Amino acid sequence: MGLNCVRPVDPLCAMIPRNTELDATPIKESGLPIIFLIGGPGAGKSTQCIRVAQHYGFCAIISTQLLRTEVTTGTQRGIILAYLMSEDKLIPSDVMVELIKAKMLRNLHDTRGFLLSGFPREKTQCYHFDKEIRQPDLVLRLYVRDSLLIDRILAKTIATTERPDRSIDENWQRIKKHSRMTKSILRYYKKQLVIIDGEKDETEVFEDICSVIDNVIINFPNTPNKKAVN
Repeated sequence: MGLNCVRPVDPLCAMIPRNTELDATPIKESGLPIIFLIGGPGAGKSTQCIRVAQHYGFCAIISTQLLRTEVTTGTQRGIILAYLMSEDKLIPSDVMVELIKAKMLRNLHDTRGFLLSGFPREKTQCYHFDKEIRQPDLVLRLYVRDSLLIDRILAKTIATTERPDRSIDENWQRIKKHSRMTKSILRYYKKQLVIIDGEKDETEVFEDICSVIDNVIINFPNTPNKKAVN
């Protein structure tokens, strides 16, 4: 299931309703940290995002969940997004950023920061996010070897006793595609980038992430070092 539109000029992508009146100024002026958590399929992004967000009192924004929620609305936008996702096509960057912006605005007064999982997936999304909102303060990459990613995906399928929605070859192609697209993102955000060893035990990965975040949020007066939640 792809999450970005391969050809932005696709007529179907152009038909997706946009809300150009969403004002991100309150986000920019909030003084709250914005953190990206990226990694390949099976790297453990969603698991860590939820755990870390709960620990700090951050608003967790998981790109796949955001899209699925929009699909359930049954609106024209939701229907088109459902089709694009079912066809393994990429969602237009401006639409993806708009969905993120809307969620950030809804949660602005009830959070100590924002943690985005699975975003950005391509360099164009970086441009759109920086223009519409602002640059992230920290970009965490969960590094896991491709061979281990495929093992984790297969193990998860077996554990859930679900019929695989992709063949092994399709999953390999998905992982390879992500690796290619990630390279330009890592170069773009090289000043904010920290690599996390995602092959460690889940708790060790969590602790490594928190250690990096602790050193960043010291510079944010509106964000305590950590929330009293473990």
